[in-house]
Amino acid sequence: MLRKMATRAFVGAWVILSLAAAPTMAQGVSLQDYSGLDKYLGQGRPANSSFVGVRAAEFLTIPVGARGIGMGNAYTAVADDISAIWWNPAGLGFIDQKELMLTVVDYTLDLSYSYAAAAIPVNDGNLVLGAFFGYLDIPEMEITTVSRPEGTGSTFNAYDFQMGGSLAYNFSDRFVGGVSLKYIHQDVWGNTGGNAFAIDAGAVYHTDLADREIKFAFAIQNLGTNITMSGSNLIKSVGPENKGGGLPSGYEDYSGDQQAFARRNRREVMWLTNTYRLPTVVKLSLAYSLFTSDKVNWLASAELWRPSYIPLSYATGTELTYAFDSFTTASLRMGWMIQTDEVTDATDMSGYAYQGDNPTFRGFSIGGGIQRDLYGKTIRFNYAYRNKGRLSADNFFSVALGF
Repeated sequence: MLRKMATRAFVGAWVILSLAAAPTMAQGVSLQDYSGLDKYLGQGRPANSSFVGVRAAEFLTIPVGARGIGMGNAYTAVADDISAIWWNPAGLGFIDQKELMLTVVDYTLDLSYSYAAAAIPVNDGNLVLGAFFGYLDIPEMEITTVSRPEGTGSTFNAYDFQMGGSLAYNFSDRFVGGVSLKYIHQDVWGNTGGNAFAIDAGAVYHTDLADREIKFAFAIQNLGTNITMSGSNLIKSVGPENKGGGLPSGYEDYSGDQQAFARRNRREVMWLTNTYRLPTVVKLSLAYSLFTSDKVNWLASAELWRPSYIPLSYATGTELTYAFDSFTTASLRMGWMIQTDEVTDATDMSGYAYQGDNPTFRGFSIGGGIQRDLYGKTIRFNYAYRNKGRLSADNFFSVALGF
């Protein structure tokens, strides 16, 4: 009885959350006046421009797990392994054994991103607990200024990381819910950093249609506090007011002129920095097995993304899995994530070619993987390639162990 009541309460909470998220999905970035500076000028943005670069901790948008990336990021409903801890924490509810995962991302501009996660089922598999840690390493860069765009001769480095825990619960044989709580830190130029706390939440409803599995999913990522940078490098020493400038003539001798300003010693102040929001995204997803047999499974998925930093995005993907025997399977994947924040023409309005690669295939991805079951343990290796248009492409590698 208590479990039924808890299930109904949880389902009701997710329905309310979904309804609350619907206006966010429909609103569209174009209607926002937010510039990224929470407490300052609401200057908006130019038409047809995105909010990329005005969100804090944008490393949170780097996807994790080569399987989902190979499917064009259309993975929110599909996720049923340890990588679900990033895509949709509800997907952890499909895990039936302990799992570990390591993902390494060869990212743009020589950046590298590493992400490790672990999960364990408890309570007869009804509850799954997880933990994760992600670290973005930013190599040393030369400092540039407006007056010295070629560089000042000095350098700086930076890093970002996130860490937290997740849980997923199977409320019935059809409905799974999950949530992640995480701590986020950014650091730049040595001891100048900011912190935030955020949650990811999701739900998956799965059933059968024409004797094949179909899944509906909802997820929200990076819903949390804002980040304001602070630290010792922002502390500056400020002296007393300069002579003249309208100050009383008795400034140097307060006792001789009671109308003069009192002398002030040098003092330390801290520069104030802007406050930035996190890159929140709401996702709705559908996945369906188009064909299933003893040897082959053909899966297709599609979803809508409503990010807070770019306009509405669309993702679609497919996966073809073949079982060589009861122990070994291999998969091929392909997908495309369409982001409408960037024109896809090869030239600008004046006919000049854009620098960098042709953006036409931006968001296209392809990949594959192999899974081997051995003595009750499962080993999975996955790879994915993602085209980023004018930016260099990304290569994703992930290894997972179930035991």
